[in-house]
Amino acid sequence: MRHSLNSRLTPPAAAIVQAALGRLEAVLTSHGLRLTSGRRAIADAILGRQGHFVIEELVEDLRARGLHASKATVYRALPLLTEAGIVQPAVVTGDEKSYERAVGQEHHDHLVCKGCGAVVEFEYDAIEILQREVAARHGFTLEGHMLQLLGRCPACRARSALAAENANRSQRREGEGSPP
Repeated sequence: MRHSLNSRLTPPAAAIVQAALGRLEAVLTSHGLRLTSGRRAIADAILGRQGHFVIEELVEDLRARGLHASKATVYRALPLLTEAGIVQPAVVTGDEKSYERAVGQEHHDHLVCKGCGAVVEFEYDAIEILQREVAARHGFTLEGHMLQLLGRCPACRARSALAAENANRSQRREGEGSPP
């Protein structure tokens, strides 16, 4: 089992990037579109990123590179970039959805803390085998999946336990001071 907090991968090698851009061009062509400088810039920015990111961070990255980019432009490009295998949805916490580079990254699943939002990436062979067995039992051929397990990390559980202990102490003190 592999785990890390939002693993830090190195950017993919030039050959992998060129193959990804070739897939993007093929996807665009199949939709009657072309690889514009804006779409190329978004793809390059994603390919250069490491870890999870929200759209606002990607837009900031594009602007830091001197490119005018809006959230709407990035959102319109996301389905095409996903279809080309450049980006994939990563984690959804509340109203916020994050993404991660798909190119050059091994498949993994996510543990997400509902308290603080910490994300742990992990691989567990038994889960992968079970998913394939369930799909086969129902006549499905898997083309991919996203698994996100929600819970509380050790730090949040400790904070909750401490808060409960303090509340109990406070109630006991109030009970000791009241008349019989």
